[in-house]
Amino acid sequence: MEFFRPVWAEIDLGALKRNFRRVKSFTKSDVMPIVKADAYGHGAIAVVRALREEGVTRFGVAILDEALELRKEFPDIAIMVIGPTLPEYSEIMVRDDIIPEVFQLRQAEALSAAAEKLHKTARLHIKVDTGMGRIGFRDNAFEAIQKIAGLPGLFLEGIYTHLATADGTDLTYVSKQLTLFNTLRDQLRAAGITIPIRHAANSAAIIQVPESHFELCRPGIILYGLLPMTHTGQEAGFEPVLSLKTRISQLKTIRKGESVGYGRTFVAERPTQVATLPIGYADGWRRSLSNNGEVLIKGKRAAIIGRICMDQTMVDVTDIRGVDEGDEAILIGDCGEDRITADEIAGRCGTISYEITCGLTKRVPRVIVDNDI
Repeated sequence: MEFFRPVWAEIDLGALKRNFRRVKSFTKSDVMPIVKADAYGHGAIAVVRALREEGVTRFGVAILDEALELRKEFPDIAIMVIGPTLPEYSEIMVRDDIIPEVFQLRQAEALSAAAEKLHKTARLHIKVDTGMGRIGFRDNAFEAIQKIAGLPGLFLEGIYTHLATADGTDLTYVSKQLTLFNTLRDQLRAAGITIPIRHAANSAAIIQVPESHFELCRPGIILYGLLPMTHTGQEAGFEPVLSLKTRISQLKTIRKGESVGYGRTFVAERPTQVATLPIGYADGWRRSLSNNGEVLIKGKRAAIIGRICMDQTMVDVTDIRGVDEGDEAILIGDCGEDRITADEIAGRCGTISYEITCGLTKRVPRVIVDNDI
């Protein structure tokens, strides 16, 4: 890959594949990796290709655009859209064998009409809201699913829900959700409606709610080596897949009393060696890290000073010996014996690791490596 600015995200597919094997150690159920949002910022095409080598045949995305992008590259995989798709796009989904979630009767009716028109059978998964409060059939679920089961051209392959508190220490609410889900499934079976695949387990539930695994699990963030909670899961050894790197574009020394950046939010209290890095908030490097973050250079931490700009960041390297222009700076990843994680950055920014990796923009090339052991 050719790029003209020394800023890149390194994606270790070896770590990804090892993480997948760690997921499999938690469950005997089938696994549908979630690769929405460009695989949480890691690059969906490369991630899917690597996981296919591990035997994965089914993947989940959030929107139809993502599904169609994958379908162009991978004609033989099962792709599910875990998110709403307007009924008017039903023909596209049926034509390209995209599996939609259905949470309204009118969606199913549109899929049925498209399937009949195209002389195909449309697979779908029923979404049930058991307490997340987003989308899904609620009190009307049983009656609605009965009607859907009677429509021509449809195969009700799956039924699923989403757990709101599976990453918590108190799993009482999870138990209530699963009870509602299982009760509905029992009612449907009693009515002669058998849906072969059930799924509810996200990353957190895969680790700590085994009774939610059913026939299929949906790992997301743990595939990329990040945990959705802090109280458990560390022992599994999930490895971060993404590292964010750049190189020093300029070194300068400023005098005591001189400032760095917009608004003069950093004023030197001593002669200070400043390294400028060619990365900024237009790349997804969060502006809230201004005077509030660090990077790794030569295995040492260098504090971010001044406000992060759209395209540049300045750091204090006064106490790091031997720094030169062109030296590598690690924004996320390992350097020497130290590591800066997406979780650390998220903590400084008051958010979660998901937002840090998903927020890296297209300006940052993804460079693929495969350090599988």
